[in-house]
Amino acid sequence: MLVSKDNDFRQLSFLHGAPPKVVWLHIGNAPTRDIEALILARRNRIQDFFNDPESALLVVEP
Repeated sequence: MLVSKDNDFRQLSFLHGAPPKVVWLHIGNAPTRDIEALILARRNRIQDFFNDPESALLVVEP
């Protein structure tokens, strides 16, 4: 699984699917503490995505 804010990985996921599974953080420029808080707040959703063999892309927003 790959976690990124880079739009290129989101586009690759659209074009090719998994692997890798992509968690795209749609948060823009933010301090590391805000990114950490977002990931922790969405950890159950991210875990469900990781366990779903059919999913290739998860967009995580604040």
